[in-house]
Amino acid sequence: MQFSTVFYMNKKNLQFHIKSDDYFGTLATVIDLVKQNLNPFKQKQEKKTLEDKVKELIYLQKNYRIVKK
Repeated sequence: MQFSTVFYMNKKNLQFHIKSDDYFGTLATVIDLVKQNLNPFKQKQEKKTLEDKVKELIYLQKNYRIVKK
């Protein structure tokens, strides 16, 4: 199984995580796992970008909720 397919969310799973109020946290976890699999010697800037996005998503998870338009 490819790494990218392990974290694929279909529409049903996506809606479940949104209704469960844990989508931002789930996405932060997925990004963090991807970051951990980067080669630490070659992708320094990419790792930093992913770390920043994880922090942003954790902030969103703690303070906001997705509301359907």
